[in-house]
Amino acid sequence: MERSRRTERTTEYTIAIIVSLIFLYVFNNLLNWHIYFVTNALNDVLWIINLSLIATIIGNALFILYRADWFRHLVKIVINIFNIIAVYLVYLVFPFNFNNSFFNWALNILLILIMIGIVIAIIVEFYHLITRKTDY
Repeated sequence: MERSRRTERTTEYTIAIIVSLIFLYVFNNLLNWHIYFVTNALNDVLWIINLSLIATIIGNALFILYRADWFRHLVKIVINIFNIIAVYLVYLVFPFNFNNSFFNWALNILLILIMIGIVIAIIVEFYHLITRKTDY
């Protein structure tokens, strides 16, 4: 049972790395693809998006190598801090223009909800870290 769970987690971490690499490629090529709603302001936040994705890749690679619960919670907190900074800066710069105020408004609300979710995730991970609770 433990071996099966270990293999399952390794698969999850590997998939997370692959998805992050795909997002890294996509975000770095959005302007080249001339997608109508992505503005040149993406260049202003691309550095933090890349940093957030690289932190996620490194974090998941570390999870494959070292599996202690305290370590996983700590790394997830660090990754989520990078993520919230990235989402907040995207929210501030808002490198999108849908030529439709409803879609612009909806994406702004979605970014706020994502930030709230990340803050909750940080609090939960911190709680698990200090109480030494295990996830699974």
